[in-house]
Amino acid sequence: MKILTAIMTHSGSQKNADACSETWIKDITEPHDYLFYGDQKQSETMDKTWNCTPKHGESRHRLAEKSYKMLVKSLKLEWDFLFKCDDDTFVVFDKLINLLEGYNPNDDLYIGFPLGQKGIKYAQGGSGYVLTRSAVKKYIDVFEFNKTSINKFPHPFGRSEDFSMGFSLNYQNVNLIPTKLLSTPSPRSARRDQSVCIDAIIKGGKITTHYVKSQTMYAIYEARNKLKI
Repeated sequence: MKILTAIMTHSGSQKNADACSETWIKDITEPHDYLFYGDQKQSETMDKTWNCTPKHGESRHRLAEKSYKMLVKSLKLEWDFLFKCDDDTFVVFDKLINLLEGYNPNDDLYIGFPLGQKGIKYAQGGSGYVLTRSAVKKYIDVFEFNKTSINKFPHPFGRSEDFSMGFSLNYQNVNLIPTKLLSTPSPRSARRDQSVCIDAIIKGGKITTHYVKSQTMYAIYEARNKLKI
């Protein structure tokens, strides 16, 4: 089994990307691998970083296009599961391995923490979701069709990156497999009090937690290392 971890980033959040590299990414070892997908500047200065800047520039409502570009490129690599998250997310990689050992990479899989909008269940994008190769291909098919079809789907792909994924896979009859392990207990509280993020990993047993500031990344990593001793 090989997991490819793809972390969404951009130059404006470079501190977060650096914190990921200096903490939890160190736990990603062969056969597993990782990449950042950011902007042109980052691709020129960071290792393992793809320039996936949307056609009309970086913008929150163009993140679906940014992830689409990453997913198209990812199919040129060998992997069984692709795990996508944001650069303000801490990941306990060994627990992610344990989770995915229970799934068949040949199935159409979409795993994450469920949110809902307009009757569609989709995985929270920031804290991370998992896709298999066949699921990625089905998402790409819908995205491509929506770009070229005269009769557009009743959904603007610019709405949000994670909703775009859920909408497209729902159309392809790939249902979200829910897990609370890839989630932040209280996003509003986490933004205000970073102890929520620390406790989610250290006490709560989560695989990921989102809305993590760069300095908190180091604090979580140090706390986990102390627990291993």
